[in-house]
Amino acid sequence: MGRLMNLNWKHHPTHGFRFSSTDAFAIVVCLIATIWGRRTIGDLAWLFPFVLGHFFLFCNVFRVPRKPELVWAGCFLVIATGCLIAEASILYALWMVLPITAGILVYAIRLPSYHGIGAIRSVERDEDPAS
Repeated sequence: MGRLMNLNWKHHPTHGFRFSSTDAFAIVVCLIATIWGRRTIGDLAWLFPFVLGHFFLFCNVFRVPRKPELVWAGCFLVIATGCLIAEASILYALWMVLPITAGILVYAIRLPSYHGIGAIRSVERDEDPAS
């Protein structure tokens, strides 16, 4: 059958910042899409780096749990939709969601299970398969 790509993510560290070649590729693609998008769809193209940046911030830097990520995504969709309906610049949505981003980051850092950048590695938690 041939050699398949290993999609197992266990090569990432369990605590702290993580970065992979897939992340680098996504950043390059996002940069190209943003440059192309600015010429064709205008300010709407700023959504590409903004959303990817938040994904990177939540998943690779602060390692936020899934539910708060989804809360952020839902809030952002509501705010962005409101801007589009009101025919306001999408850039307002980018600014308006930043307090929600800050709140979610503070919430995640204060969790006992926090394992993002700056987390103190707990040997007991690493040995517990439930965490």
